[in-house]
Amino acid sequence: MIPGTTNATRNFQIPMRAATARWLSVLVLVALLIGYLGEAVLPSPGQGALVFLILLRLVGLVGAILLFLSSYGQLSQRAERDLDEREAQFRNRAYVLTHQIMVVALFLAFFWVEVSTKLGWWLPPAREVGNLITAFALSSMALPAAILAWRDRTPADEEGEDA
Repeated sequence: MIPGTTNATRNFQIPMRAATARWLSVLVLVALLIGYLGEAVLPSPGQGALVFLILLRLVGLVGAILLFLSSYGQLSQRAERDLDEREAQFRNRAYVLTHQIMVVALFLAFFWVEVSTKLGWWLPPAREVGNLITAFALSSMALPAAILAWRDRTPADEEGEDA
């Protein structure tokens, strides 16, 4: 748990150590990337591959929700008045980085679509575009908590207990 937070200022949250949140953030991003992009890239995945991709999507979704509800996710959602100056700066830097990452990802996607339509490169089928947008949304939901966990330098013995 982030030092300086008190029980009185916390909503419901899943206590999570930084190491656990870091591991979970990598799992979420990999599961979402493979789970959603896999079906778009594979020409016609078999039933086994489709089940695997769906399971990866489910892992990504559940992991994103766990990160969102973790102490890091709740810190990213807390009102400014409930944070001390250090926590507010910590949280605001995470949001700036999240915004930068998501803008770059959107720019690259738009660039890919523009270039691909002109040069005849691969584009995902129309039915898969919604899935890719879902992966983008779930990633953006989990990203502030992931960034806060990766930037947390609290010694392991001071962190909260895992759920």
